[in-house]
Amino acid sequence: MNGIKHHIAAAVLAAASLMGGMGCSESMNDDSYYTFTGNTVASFCSTDESYSTFASLLEDTGLDALLATYGHYTCFLPDDEAFARYFASIGRSYGDLTDEEKREMVFNHVIKSAATDYFSEHFEEGSLPEANMNDKYVTISYQSDPSGGGLTINVNKTSRITEKDIEVHNGVVHVIDNVLTSSEEFLLNVLEGEGRFTIFAEALRMTHLNDSTERILDESYVCPYPSGEVRKGEMTFKIPTVKRYGYTLFAEPDEVMREAGINSIDDLKAYAARYYGNEDADDPTSRDNALNRFVAYHLLDRRMSTNSFVYNGACTSANFMSERKEYYETMYPFRLMEIKAGNKINTRRDGIYVGLDESNSNLSGVNGFVHSLTSMLVYDEDVMTNDVLNKRIRFDFYNVPPELTNNNIRWQLAGMADASGYVITNDFCPEHLFFSDETEITMWASESWTNFEADELKLNGWYDFRLRMLPVPPGSYEIRIGYRQESWRGIAQIFVDDEIQGIPRDLRIAGTDPQVGWLPDTGTPTDAENDKAMRNRGYMKAPASIWTLQGQTTLREKETCLRIIIGQFNFQEYGAHYLRGKNVYAPDQEFHGDYIEIIPTSLLDTEDIY
Repeated sequence: MNGIKHHIAAAVLAAASLMGGMGCSESMNDDSYYTFTGNTVASFCSTDESYSTFASLLEDTGLDALLATYGHYTCFLPDDEAFARYFASIGRSYGDLTDEEKREMVFNHVIKSAATDYFSEHFEEGSLPEANMNDKYVTISYQSDPSGGGLTINVNKTSRITEKDIEVHNGVVHVIDNVLTSSEEFLLNVLEGEGRFTIFAEALRMTHLNDSTERILDESYVCPYPSGEVRKGEMTFKIPTVKRYGYTLFAEPDEVMREAGINSIDDLKAYAARYYGNEDADDPTSRDNALNRFVAYHLLDRRMSTNSFVYNGACTSANFMSERKEYYETMYPFRLMEIKAGNKINTRRDGIYVGLDESNSNLSGVNGFVHSLTSMLVYDEDVMTNDVLNKRIRFDFYNVPPELTNNNIRWQLAGMADASGYVITNDFCPEHLFFSDETEITMWASESWTNFEADELKLNGWYDFRLRMLPVPPGSYEIRIGYRQESWRGIAQIFVDDEIQGIPRDLRIAGTDPQVGWLPDTGTPTDAENDKAMRNRGYMKAPASIWTLQGQTTLREKETCLRIIIGQFNFQEYGAHYLRGKNVYAPDQEFHGDYIEIIPTSLLDTEDIY
């Protein structure tokens, strides 16, 4: 409990937001800015005749009362001309709308946040971090103003912001020139509707992998607290009331296929066979078929726009920003994809990578996004094993379960104003994170603490958890876990694939304890000697690439921030491997789940401090 209290105090001190702006809005014409008006969202709409249609929607649905209350509302407001064009395009009038349609129309244009008003300084290419009130994500894109007025900001690729940053008492209003609608299409329909992905769309349909991307909600999930909140002592924690699924599809447009000599589905089959073999060649629905594997490697089981792939918060050293990277398991089982800062996919040592065409990406479906590739994407066994993935792979505990991304938990908790964190049930992440009924689990984050990517998994009680680690190619690896030592931590027995790994690990021991032997860096050869001495004791300093606002320094400079070497392992084939931690000390002591590292043993002698 002391640990939780300390974390809440640290969260109060948090000074940075996870949302970093691109600065694109600075180039826009200054005439598009408004200043504070003294209105609420509701009164702003009702006092200007240009927005009478939206005001009528609010009044007819009773939502004018909601948007007149205190809170944080971001409203993308269509003017009456926008509504006139919309009704003409669908062949209906305002009077034809049902009450449900009116309510949905309002919800499409409003984001209700616990803590944030989304001014244009928060915008970046991709989606905003929080969904609108219709549970759909709003995407932002930029393009040059043909009239020479700098950059225009587009919302959902269909509507231009004509007046931005109108500050009101309970949020911010951005005036737009077209009505926003919600896509009800699945990813295959999005592809087919674009007309530029005909070969890939045919492959997606032929393999039936589109069937695997059409889940929206887990109907079997039951939230034990329908209010979405649970009290523990003096603290309030959020709990997901629904469990959402989401998907991301990377696709080569026809022009990229043509550049690779692919002009038909038969050409694509032959191309895929070069990388994935000829097994079950006549059955594209088989998971062992080459075309099936080709398509599956383009799919992630989490919904992410182009600004969501790589961590963008404050917990990265300034000199390491261009080296940020994340790893995701694709729907080609146990095969990883690396995405580096700049949305560079599978970057090789020679600098070659697969890129994204931002202007034709973030194509939104009902449960995911489609992104357009600039070259062919394949899992080349030799390139991936000996080059792209032949490195230290570091990943956050939150990275592994897709449910934490799909339900807006990963990278969203730092500085949250309306709760002390999240709790989840032990069936929430059934394939990736398992924990016993005696385990008390809390999802928490802070950029003023000392966490990799801000997020932290806290386990209390007589915890017994198992996390399915990111899969790596067959080979010999060393596995480590990173954590912060504190007096309220406990003693955990660590297992890998349910095999016990040494003696229980005491997470209360400070780095300066002789059992660890941490010494501050001096910039001399003694630093390497200290690193070697710590390794001999089973410890490492934390990475120099991770930054903390606590003291404005790297984690390597913190004697409380350590890595424990779990052991070395020889993985014979592609497959699932599990890290397990079990409390062997006391129920009021906790386990700190921050990050895991997997590194080929062949690289240990040349590993850097980052």
